[in-house]
Amino acid sequence: MKLPRLPVLEGWKKRAAYGAFFALAFLFALQRTFPADAVRERLTLEAAAQGWQVRMNDIVPSGFAGVRMREVTLESRDGVRIPVEEARASVRLWPLLLGRRSLAFDLRLFQGRLEGVVEEGRGVQRLALRAEGLDLATAAPLKQATGLDLAGVLGADLDVTLDPKDQQKTAGRIELSVEGASLGGQVPIPGMPGGLTIPKASLGTVTGRATVKAGKAEFEKLEARGPDLEATGEQLYFMVQPRLEFAPLFGRARVKVADAFWQKAPALRAVAEAALASSRRPDGSWQFQVYGSLGHPQAKPLGGQ
Repeated sequence: MKLPRLPVLEGWKKRAAYGAFFALAFLFALQRTFPADAVRERLTLEAAAQGWQVRMNDIVPSGFAGVRMREVTLESRDGVRIPVEEARASVRLWPLLLGRRSLAFDLRLFQGRLEGVVEEGRGVQRLALRAEGLDLATAAPLKQATGLDLAGVLGADLDVTLDPKDQQKTAGRIELSVEGASLGGQVPIPGMPGGLTIPKASLGTVTGRATVKAGKAEFEKLEARGPDLEATGEQLYFMVQPRLEFAPLFGRARVKVADAFWQKAPALRAVAEAALASSRRPDGSWQFQVYGSLGHPQAKPLGGQ
């Protein structure tokens, strides 16, 4: 049997073939020798510098320049625990060749998925993130931070570029939604010791959309329209910074409670109306001044106009 002759490569075709072979060999060797244990140690040290302790059950190479981790737990100094079922992270090679550090990530947590890219280069930082199907009822850190029993399925899509040296160059967009949202628990009310305990209130669908420009993230839309409660943000914005938890928050909010909700807690109505009488609007809603930070928002009744 006569074997077919292989094609003879000449000129640029020969050089391209050699280049492709060496590139594939390099990527194969990189994947087989990727230092997963060194990555584990680096992640632990970086997290500790930010006040977090990291524990993981397993870490193995994934792709050409990445790792896959299972049963990861993040715990802060004040006891906030975030369990992650699976996490994948990989270095993006093309941005690296252009002088930018870029990391792609994919997390499975709270029965949903969080994926995106973190990139840094020449003093500019970028975060592109998409969240799907995050079940807030299973997110214990939210309850620990807010004191409220939150429920609903969160989706989000954001892309923000941050320039710490020049806020005018900080720009981007933020979109979010929570389907089947509800809340209950204890709401802090200024002048009322211990706050106000409320039964579960259905918020329907919560939607939000904000534009980031010159370091300022201003909400074009932030509202909830549910059978028990309606809420709307007005002139609400926060100043973007690397640690978003402490980003200053400003604005106002209107809240209107439906009669259907008061039927669940008739004794609560008199208490709420007495405490919030100064913020009552002609349409029956209450108006609040919003302040604090993005991670620790606060509100106080705003006097009538």
